[in-house]
Amino acid sequence: MQAGLSTKNAPSPSVVLPHYAYGAVAFITAAIMMFFAAEDISTTYMTPKVLSVAHVLILGWVTMIIFGALYQLIPVVMEVKLYSEKLAMASFITLGLGVPFIAYSFWVDFIGASHAMITGGSLVILSVLMFVVNTLGSAMKTENKTIENRFIVASVFWLLLTVVLGLSIVLFPQILAYGSFQIHIHIGIIGWFMMLIVGVASTLMPMFFIAHQLNKKLLEMAFWLLNGGLLVLLSTMFFDLGNYAKMGAGTLVLIGFIMFFSYNLGAYKKRLRRNLDIGMKLSVLAFILFALTLVAGVLSSFGSLIDGDFLTRINLIYGISLIYGFITALILGQMYKTLPFIVWLKLYQDKVGKFKTPLPADMHSEEAAQGHYFFFIGGFMLLVIGVWLKESMLIKASAGFMLLTAILYAYNTFKILMHKQQLKPLVMPKIRKRPVPVVKKDK
Repeated sequence: MQAGLSTKNAPSPSVVLPHYAYGAVAFITAAIMMFFAAEDISTTYMTPKVLSVAHVLILGWVTMIIFGALYQLIPVVMEVKLYSEKLAMASFITLGLGVPFIAYSFWVDFIGASHAMITGGSLVILSVLMFVVNTLGSAMKTENKTIENRFIVASVFWLLLTVVLGLSIVLFPQILAYGSFQIHIHIGIIGWFMMLIVGVASTLMPMFFIAHQLNKKLLEMAFWLLNGGLLVLLSTMFFDLGNYAKMGAGTLVLIGFIMFFSYNLGAYKKRLRRNLDIGMKLSVLAFILFALTLVAGVLSSFGSLIDGDFLTRINLIYGISLIYGFITALILGQMYKTLPFIVWLKLYQDKVGKFKTPLPADMHSEEAAQGHYFFFIGGFMLLVIGVWLKESMLIKASAGFMLLTAILYAYNTFKILMHKQQLKPLVMPKIRKRPVPVVKKDK
């Protein structure tokens, strides 16, 4: 299972590990912010406080973890060394600095392009540019031209377009219409997050399930349906082609996701590892929550055919089920499949066979992991119900559950990151000598 993560091409742990630490702190911060933004969240998704929470989640939590995980996983998926570890560290620093500026600018109800927004947006774009160069530079060196690689390469192009359009909307609000904001959201959700998740999950899920002989044609069809459907969807928004065109584009994207889901369902059915640990339980939960994302996304594509207030709630649930549901559950689960082994490799790789070493699974608290599993489920359910009923008190209760989730997750994250080397003498089992039978001679 984890042999793939131990590739000789893996970068220095000092490049990867800070991303996990920053992401854990951002997750806690977002939960606290959500508590104070509960009134805004219960009404719409276009208020400054809601946008501030969203960008802490999307950039500080999700994107930061994705960057770190990809710097470790690119050598696995593409079978090459990372193009530049220096670029990776620089992208971490600029993204880490940019997020607080953007969050602050939104939270204080910015009007136009404030200095904080321009500074934060510029830092984030610089970080993304370095990430794109690193990913594409690695991709150009690989001879492993797989469908999973194509998903990752396509996702970085969509990411670059997402952040450039986002900053352009802030700088030129008079020129770019409201539709540009919708385009920005859908490029980020479908083009960046989902395209990347399809590529990475299609590599990791079969690896962790220990499943073989899967139907790669499903991924091929998913690639063309998702990219083609997204292009059609963006065209309908840009040229305002109406709801039927949007529904047609949404149908293509939906079928693409169904192909991806079918591929991973096949991995689940063919898995050799029957018992699921906490990491895989959370990953399976993520795909269950993904169904809610698809339903909300399909309903959202009906646009003006749906009552305005009803549509607002659907759009909120669409974003929540994707970012705070599917992607967050996937990150919570996959942390236990990646981070412990990265730290284990750093501390024990050259000690195997010489000393008795702990297992990667021994580095975290199972009680804390089980605790945040249930707190997360409760928090997510309260959030969806609170948004649907427009009850800020339920949203505040959800924020409390999510804060407990984030604290327990952070506890395990830092417990793994601060794990000290524990070596014990390798005791070889004693070989008991069998008594030599005494043969009595006949007199």
